[in-house]
Amino acid sequence: MFLTVFVLSIIIIGISLTGLGIQVFFSKKKKFPETRVGHNSGLKRKKIYCIKVQQKIIDHKIKKENSPSCPGC
Repeated sequence: MFLTVFVLSIIIIGISLTGLGIQVFFSKKKKFPETRVGHNSGLKRKKIYCIKVQQKIIDHKIKKENSPSCPGC
């Protein structure tokens, strides 16, 4: 039973990797899709940034909220 499931899973993984390789080989872009958060244009449109940029945005908002309203304080 275990051997049958193992062999079937290896076959399915092999077919999927072969399909991905064929797609990359015959596509017009000739490269893998971008998966990093900072370089993905779809995530930029949704305003999703990497954690460093998000932390800078949060720190800037906190600094604005905590600044005194009068310059003499």
